[in-house]
Amino acid sequence: MAFQDFEPIFAEPKLEWKSHTSSSLRPFLFHAYAPYSSHLLIHVTDFHSDTWEANLSVSLLEDIRDIIGIGGSWSEFVDYFVNSLRSEDLKLVLEANSNSDGNMNRMS
Repeated sequence: MAFQDFEPIFAEPKLEWKSHTSSSLRPFLFHAYAPYSSHLLIHVTDFHSDTWEANLSVSLLEDIRDIIGIGGSWSEFVDYFVNSLRSEDLKLVLEANSNSDGNMNRMS
């Protein structure tokens, strides 16, 4: 399948607020690995209060490929996606989102 020889990725993405804010950001770490050959699991955390997980199945990645509009073969798309995750220019874009009690949450 797509990720049978996938080597885990550990990185510190560049951080960016989607909208202007004065909030400071703690450094985030990024971990991507393939628990199964048909899934890619991504964790992003600041080891303090913000943590996200994305479980990307082959089916979901095919949908992402269609939405982005990347042509070529499936293996070319997987190579593109993995190379993007390994890039030194990997960016985590955060957006402030107010919850029901008026406090601000950071979301990606």
